Amino acid sequence: GAALMVCLLAGALPAQARSRYDRDDDYRRYNDQSFRLRLGMFTPEGDSDFFDDTAFDFTGDVDEFEDVAGGIDYVFNLQRHLGLMISADYFEGQQDQSYRNFVDNRGNRITHTTTLEITPDTAGIVIQLAPDDSPILPYAGAGGGIYGWRYREEGDFIDFGTASRPVFSDTLEDTGSALGYYFLAGIEVPVSSYFSVFAEGRWDRADDELGGDFEELGTIDLSGRRVFGGLAWHF
Repeated sequence: GAALMVCLLAGALPAQARSRYDRDDDYRRYNDQSFRLRLGMFTPEGDSDFFDDTAFDFTGDVDEFEDVAGGIDYVFNLQRHLGLMISADYFEGQQDQSYRNFVDNRGNRITHTTTLEITPDTAGIVIQLAPDDSPILPYAGAGGGIYGWRYREEGDFIDFGTASRPVFSDTLEDTGSALGYYFLAGIEVPVSSYFSVFAEGRWDRADDELGGDFEELGTIDLSGRRVFGGLAWHF
């Protein structure tokens, strides 16, 4: 997983000075900045009536949306161990779902493809929890922002409004954005004065009211957990 990727990166990069603050004893880097790239997995929580009702009617489960997620961060150190982090992330999970209790007139499953897309744009505070010369630097933080999202079902459906219940093909979709927040914890391993690798977990909380083709079907839960490995460039 992400932790293994970080270990491999740490072994591949040259073992230079272990502290990223050792370039100059007089250079304290109170205004240090860093740019971070992250790659990992996002597992949606799906704790809402909408996902419960969907799981009752169709095969599949919200956990099957789990897929690759990526993000970028810009960090500006307000003080030596306190930074402002601005982040942008992207996630898209997909699964095929079929009616549990209905088939077509040939006995085949009636199936559609469901896509969940979440794009958080957030800002938060991150705190380093160890001295600068530590070989491993644990950190924690929290923040919030706007969680953009799109939910789409594309494929075959049953028209329950018609007595013969015909099957038709269509694309059903809704998009939106919601305010949300997150907590994070991680460890960073300096490998030179300018670069480090890290492993990080984030826990998101956000939800929004459905509309569009899913009007009056309740709330979509955008919460979940993200696990990342990444590379940071300090400048």
